[in-house]
Amino acid sequence: MAKDTFYTAVDIGTDKVTSVMARVGSEGELKILGTGVVPSEGIQRGRIDNIDEVQATVQASLEEAQRYIGKGVLTGVYSSVSGNHISCLNTKEMIENLGDVGDISTQMLDRLLRGSFPELNPGQEVLHVIPIGYQVDGMTGVRNPVGLHGSHVEVEAHVVLGDAAVLKNTVKVIESNKATVKSLVLHSLASAEATLTGDEREMGVVLADIGAGTTDVIIYRQGNPWYSAVIPVGGNQLTRDLSVALRSSVYMAEEMKIKWGSVNPETVPADEEVVIPSFQGEPKRVISRRELAEPLNDRMSEILKLVLMKVRQAGLRELPTGGLVLTGGGADIAGLAGLVHKMLGVPVRIAHPEGISGLPVQLRKPAFSAAVGLLLWGIKHQGEIQSSFLNGDRSKVGHKSWRWGLGKKQQERRRVKVG
Repeated sequence: MAKDTFYTAVDIGTDKVTSVMARVGSEGELKILGTGVVPSEGIQRGRIDNIDEVQATVQASLEEAQRYIGKGVLTGVYSSVSGNHISCLNTKEMIENLGDVGDISTQMLDRLLRGSFPELNPGQEVLHVIPIGYQVDGMTGVRNPVGLHGSHVEVEAHVVLGDAAVLKNTVKVIESNKATVKSLVLHSLASAEATLTGDEREMGVVLADIGAGTTDVIIYRQGNPWYSAVIPVGGNQLTRDLSVALRSSVYMAEEMKIKWGSVNPETVPADEEVVIPSFQGEPKRVISRRELAEPLNDRMSEILKLVLMKVRQAGLRELPTGGLVLTGGGADIAGLAGLVHKMLGVPVRIAHPEGISGLPVQLRKPAFSAAVGLLLWGIKHQGEIQSSFLNGDRSKVGHKSWRWGLGKKQQERRRVKVG
């Protein structure tokens, strides 16, 4: 009997730390074994500013996730990475004059991808190298050149870079809890694993994961990641704006945002009112719900404009055919789809993990897209090359995504059972 393989996802966010432990069942279904969600401390917009606090919250999250299966050494942790230290570029590399070498092999493509590594600035590290597409003897659009015969092979790759200190600190807080990091994964890549359909990736789509401290953006074209960026604004900014507008505590503003908030005032009935509880000696007040929605509308409109700016920085004049997919806890607010239609006039979908056999209801929310996606990423890439992108005796933090351009249907078969 084959030994079960266990997977652990740790999503360290500004608002919460989520740990999910799972294995793949005999029928390919995802078996969730435990989940731990605790409020974050010591991290802001993807950067750790108090390592002791983050270690404590990660420990509490992992202990909660392990409660029903017993404690042990965690050897396969996949953790998300975000923050405005993230950058990307697309590179090209060619092998030519192959002569009588024979058919193109995976070893050859491995060498080709390694050659596509860019020159790094001091303090930078490579997080991902993901093939976008190949050319063989001038023929473009080749998804998987393994087995083909040719004289010239070229790869275009999407390279994600991060700050070495931030990556090392992320590894440190997890390994301090007697866990081994298998890979760090870009937050938006993880969310894409749990939310995007194969058709959306092929048509081209923009995914924006609106978290508490950041909005993580990734653009897919022809099935593969093509551009990624992090905007240092998220759902917490909406809460702070509302707190100022209502002259209330941040905690109260968050409660009001969740219960009564909308980012599209036009859809709120004009006569609907809400009660603002008393605060610092002031009596409770009654205001129009539209009045509550206005500061939320202003800030969300700004976030959407920043997403559109990233699309244009990527070199696109307009959003791809697949439109905009929004996820993350900040996307779970009333009126968002209508606001996008009004501002951008493109197809929009508010996404959460779905269509995954065995996934419990409590994880089928936009706030858990990255955590579930980390599990799917780990399952999908479990047999691929793991490499250290830090020098000396420092910890392994990177993961080269050696996907040999598999077709859409092949990629789907490598995932856990869906539906």
